Amino acid sequence: MPQITQVTFTIVATALALYITYELWKRAQSCGAEPAEQEDADAPQESHTSEIEPQKAESDLQGDISRVYIYYGSQTGTAERFARALALQLAAWNEAFQSNAINLEDWEEEKISQPGATAIFTVATHDDGLFPDNAIDFVKWLGKRGKEGSTLRGLRFCIFGLGSSEYPLFNHAAKTLQKLLQKAGAHELLSITLGDDAGDLKGDFNQWSVKLCEVLANEFRIPPPQLSTQSRGKHLKVTDSWRDKVPLELRYVSSSPEDRERHPNIANVVCKQQWQCTDHVVLDNFNMTPNGDSQTNCLRIKPDSAFSPAETVNILYSNPPHVVKYFMGKLRLKDADLDRVITFVPRYGSTETQMDFEPPFPVPCTIRDALFYYLDLTGLPDEDILEEMGTFLQTAQACLLFNKMLNNKSLIKRMREELHVTLPEFVEIFMEDALFNMGGFLQIVKKKVPKAYTISSHPDVQTDSIDCTVKLVTFPIHSFKSFRSSLKKTLGYKVSPGIGNFFVKQRNYEGACTRYLCSLKQGDTVKLFRRPSAFSSVEGLGSRHLVMIANGAGIAPFRAFWQDEARDKKRILFLGFRTEAHILYADEVEQLKTMPNYTVHIALSRSKTPMYVQHILRKNMEQVGEILKADGVVCVCGSKPMGAQVKAIIQHFTKTDIAELKANGRFIEELW
Repeated sequence: MPQITQVTFTIVATALALYITYELWKRAQSCGAEPAEQEDADAPQESHTSEIEPQKAESDLQGDISRVYIYYGSQTGTAERFARALALQLAAWNEAFQSNAINLEDWEEEKISQPGATAIFTVATHDDGLFPDNAIDFVKWLGKRGKEGSTLRGLRFCIFGLGSSEYPLFNHAAKTLQKLLQKAGAHELLSITLGDDAGDLKGDFNQWSVKLCEVLANEFRIPPPQLSTQSRGKHLKVTDSWRDKVPLELRYVSSSPEDRERHPNIANVVCKQQWQCTDHVVLDNFNMTPNGDSQTNCLRIKPDSAFSPAETVNILYSNPPHVVKYFMGKLRLKDADLDRVITFVPRYGSTETQMDFEPPFPVPCTIRDALFYYLDLTGLPDEDILEEMGTFLQTAQACLLFNKMLNNKSLIKRMREELHVTLPEFVEIFMEDALFNMGGFLQIVKKKVPKAYTISSHPDVQTDSIDCTVKLVTFPIHSFKSFRSSLKKTLGYKVSPGIGNFFVKQRNYEGACTRYLCSLKQGDTVKLFRRPSAFSSVEGLGSRHLVMIANGAGIAPFRAFWQDEARDKKRILFLGFRTEAHILYADEVEQLKTMPNYTVHIALSRSKTPMYVQHILRKNMEQVGEILKADGVVCVCGSKPMGAQVKAIIQHFTKTDIAELKANGRFIEELW
């Protein structure tokens, strides 16, 4: 029986093999005939899915990823820096992603409107809930698309917002952008994340980046990157080089700064702001409170063109001479070197190459302008910049101490908020052995953001001058005596004999910008550019009934309004100052009291009967209610605490929704 089974099995197997061989021969014959039969391009093609389709899917996948765009709306450069870091991170994960981030000022309708596009936004909230300047045109376009219906159905998006919970309209710009995109029909890939500068903004961004990568990996069916939401800390090594942190090289040139382009194609928002600044002559500068215990100046500047009342001037202020002198020593520069003209080129490039790269600040320029105007040599930069500065350290021991300092969050916070440590003080304490290279230093150090001041004059009254109200910010601060003990205890810091006295000397805080502006003399020049403010952006505001509420230098925009000769509209002013000696534009305020359409209320917080502007507002809410009923506008300018209380009072007593008033342009505020 087993023999029969074996024979049978052999016969069957042989027959089966012959059958399979025959079928394969038949197919081969058919396939050989196909080319002749399918010369007609319109003839039906046989579908082959096992090999060709996956390749096609991969091709489509790469195309989808290539339509992922990262945009930034940034005023001071932080949102831009986050966007650029994200772009590099995605490109390192998968080369199909684009490695550059796009300035929202340079957005293209064709890209963002194409089917399958994905837009990733990092957007900061500027001033009182406003969008950054570079996002305004895009937001206007987006609003129009929303009114036309769902015209961006093919767009997917996600948003990381940058703001501070210390401000009333926390991340308002990011929230508004989200609503506008949804109204235009776009689909949200990942829930909006609101980063908080009052907390751990960098940590918020890192966690959002990890979630974003997970969503993108799932969306495009690619392996996710190996990322962690946990901070890895700073691990600076003595072998780390500043050359790995900067993309450009310094060059000395014979050309003049006047030779540079007036309107270069630059995406860097801070560099673009600096580039816009032009020289204006100072006509006058005087202290309006000579009998007070503080100083507030009226700075009078010659305009270069017509201006609007309550516009904003953005001033590129100068670093203090003694600070520049300190860093000249660190960079081994002499006075004669300050007038040498410099520029930047790509690595291994030449000055003959057309500038198709992003310079760190306007070039060509003198070393003098770079040190005095373009670099922020006073403020303490964020930890990322400090870490890059650490690449100038020369010993492993110094790097070890530096890492301990950077990874101690409470220590960093104390240096910023309590001690107000300046950049020269930081270098003196933690970077004594650093050897700075000027090309690297100029690129790494934080760049200066022009400071905004509201114009406090009306062009119909003062056609030949722009007035700015500037309060000198100065106050005594702690010495480093107790700080030295903390450094020794937490970091093992040892004070070198050369800087022992540095830790015990008295210290005084001075606002870098206000100190500079209050020191300007007639005939000096100041660098600035102008832009609309929250007040000047509202069309026809000067022809409406107004309630104007301010404390201190917040009076600036309202002076521009009261200089207008219109007498047929009601004006109610609520002004707060310390004492009578601190009242700004006192003579003009007294004159307003005699005008029939003006009602002036003044609160003095340091008089025999102390009173704040909020108190006199509460007592006169009936007048405010009448203005609102007459379709008037409430304007508030001054400190954040004052502004918050004013809103609460008005909402409580008038039973009106402040958000609705703001949406209708009937409640405007600028707070700091």
